[in-house]
Amino acid sequence: MTLFSNYDGLITNAVNDRVAILRQHALSILESGVSAVDPYELILNSVRLEDGQLRIRGTTEALDIELSGINKKRLVAFGKASMAMARAFETIVDIDDGIVVIPRGQRGERPDMEIIEAEHPVPGTGSVNAANRVLEIAHASGDNDLLFVLVSGGGSALLAKPADGITLTDKIELTKELLRSGAKINELNIVRKHISAIKGGKLAEAAYPATTIALILSDVVGDPVDVIASGPTVPDASTGKDAQAILLKYGLWTKLPGTVRDYIKHERRVKVHSRVHNIIIGNNYVAADAACKRATDIGYGPILLTTHLEGESREVAKVFTAILRDIRTRGTPANPPVAVIAGGETTVKVVGNGRGGRNQEFVLSAALSLPAGDDGVVIAAMGTDGIDGMSDAAGAIADGYTLMRASEAELDPETYLQNNDSNTFFSMLNDALITGRTGTNVNDLIVMLVADTGQ
Repeated sequence: MTLFSNYDGLITNAVNDRVAILRQHALSILESGVSAVDPYELILNSVRLEDGQLRIRGTTEALDIELSGINKKRLVAFGKASMAMARAFETIVDIDDGIVVIPRGQRGERPDMEIIEAEHPVPGTGSVNAANRVLEIAHASGDNDLLFVLVSGGGSALLAKPADGITLTDKIELTKELLRSGAKINELNIVRKHISAIKGGKLAEAAYPATTIALILSDVVGDPVDVIASGPTVPDASTGKDAQAILLKYGLWTKLPGTVRDYIKHERRVKVHSRVHNIIIGNNYVAADAACKRATDIGYGPILLTTHLEGESREVAKVFTAILRDIRTRGTPANPPVAVIAGGETTVKVVGNGRGGRNQEFVLSAALSLPAGDDGVVIAAMGTDGIDGMSDAAGAIADGYTLMRASEAELDPETYLQNNDSNTFFSMLNDALITGRTGTNVNDLIVMLVADTGQ
């Protein structure tokens, strides 16, 4: 086990051997899911160069390009997986000019290209510098050039060039408010597109008449290409009215500076052209499917509940514990041993001042409903990028003895839940999942294991 740096502690926290084995199995299933969306391998599996033909095979499109007649081949990569994606791509195609934008402080082997570090999840001056440099490369591309764009989650914050008349401070404050409001990622990105000079297809527009080929690692439920990283190579399907409706929904419209409101109302539409290909090469389903296969290998009947999981974290958790009760009492939807697996991205409406994230809040809410003293159940959830909310944890794990251990440590789980302080709760129990940045990002994974009684 290499993904979880605190793996040994997560296992020794178990009250008995039976729970320890279930914890081992849950962590193994999560690791298999994350490993399946390794961005380096996804590029190698999706892109081939054969006899001068570049062959690209994704989940949404297949594309063959004859490279012999191409003039310049340029590359821009941005997002949490950009470094590994670019490293793999440069082993296949000779790039004339390339830039890779990564989250500030990200470690790992770097490609032989220009690297810019930028801010995430809230944009900063590094994000603006990165966007300006990416646009320079796009504008330099001509009629007989190729611009490869490697896109992964986090790109919305890493490339943040405000539209004319909007300040970076305006954009930062709006992003913070939307993150705190509990807005879904697609809502957040719709708003960000409408105050941006690079998102919503504007990057591809800047590259015209060059051919733009975007290879996308999806971190958005349902894989809408116009939402992933705010769709820099995809004409915006939303309107200024859509952005305004979202801001009104969360009570933010009247709080915006007048310049921002005016821009959203009067934003021009991006010109659509045919020299753009947006190809998804990896998503949450790939991770969830691999998790199911691992569950099967170690003896569980897998149920892939959904890869479109959304909703308030603490409420969604109650659905999982309700399924647990049906499995225990009626053997539906399956008899144990069962692995209930799901993917997607829930949200948290922040009302307290604690430290946490959607996955840790999910597990804390679930722990409150797990049958006390049941040593045949474990539930764990994590962000595949290794970062859950504003914490250093990827997620958390709980079992039928979590509340007992919390009581012994004089921790009141309800208080921590109401204060959105799930990270503090699980850190004190040593049950926070610690991975560091994984270098990939395809939303979240949840696994709930239910063993036979007395198994």
